Amino acid sequence: MALNTENLRMVFAEEGKYESFKKLTHSLVHGEDIYEYDDNGVEKRVSPSKANKAIQKVFMDVCGLTEEDLKSKKKRRHAEKAHADELFAIIEEEVDFKINEGFENSMFFNDFVETHNVALGDGIEFRINRDTALFEILDYSGDNHDLTMQQLPERQFTIVKTSPKAIKIGKDIDLIILGRIDFSAWVQKIADSFVQYIQALVYNGLITAETRLPAAYKQSGALTSALKGTFDELIENVALANGTDVVVMGTKVALKKINALADVQWASDAQKQEMNQLGRLGSYEGTTLIEIPQRLAFGGTDNPSAATKLVPNNKLWFMPRTEDKFIKFLDYGETEIFEVTEKFELQDDFETYELHREMGVDVLLGAYFGTWTNP
Repeated sequence: MALNTENLRMVFAEEGKYESFKKLTHSLVHGEDIYEYDDNGVEKRVSPSKANKAIQKVFMDVCGLTEEDLKSKKKRRHAEKAHADELFAIIEEEVDFKINEGFENSMFFNDFVETHNVALGDGIEFRINRDTALFEILDYSGDNHDLTMQQLPERQFTIVKTSPKAIKIGKDIDLIILGRIDFSAWVQKIADSFVQYIQALVYNGLITAETRLPAAYKQSGALTSALKGTFDELIENVALANGTDVVVMGTKVALKKINALADVQWASDAQKQEMNQLGRLGSYEGTTLIEIPQRLAFGGTDNPSAATKLVPNNKLWFMPRTEDKFIKFLDYGETEIFEVTEKFELQDDFETYELHREMGVDVLLGAYFGTWTNP
């Protein structure tokens, strides 16, 4: 955030106040411990509630509001509208960090999603590596050079289509100024919403991409000892197609079904201990098992049925560990807040704002993966 208005420069005119505020929001949003020195120079830990109170005070100062002014809805509304851009600058920076952190902390994103963040200087073009082809060895005899010239497929480039995603946040800004919303928890909730939305797009993309796989990479059936050979062969097929190790991914419910392949008689004592701790196996005969956290779609808490769960509990993905990550995620990397100017009869007298971030996902089969569907 830059101090690019006279009002912001006045609010942070005291030496070191701006740096202290940035450190405070950074620590609070990152979940770090916050400390201050009392009058005797003794270091004391600051509670999150006190830290949020300090942020509320800065928001009030930016809007030129006093404690008495907070009692007037009219004064708050006018002040928030007059200083909206300055409030946005504070919020946008913190939301940007938490969204980026959410993607970085996802094992799935790190291993299988190629991410371009335009704000960080990445280009918008993705390279598609189709180097799975090999040269054919031809018979050659004497001086006969009547051979067909061969070349590997050229690497191709693509651009992922993006569109703005939005969250309506109008009344929340007023509640932060009133001290009724925990600023750090609010920022985290916004970031979690964006990350969950993109994860849902990725999983939906995988399900769609499955329809383009050859039959050898799609298997189904209740996992029992009778199908152990088919399960093992699918792992082998994906490994051979990509020349790399394979991991099997799914929700905890889906991964637990692997236990039934052979009534886990093949499991070592260490693996059985692992099952007691995780509720599932951590590996299957040398193949790593990675759990995809289950999430509910928006509004699904009231009825957590299969229809409201973002990840199918009857699906396993056999993913190659390749440098060519065939899930492409393009993120313009900057959150922006816009005022919604349309007025509706049922809208209250507070301004309406939307928080936007432009992004998109595509699944490009530069490599083969496998799937197993349980009935």
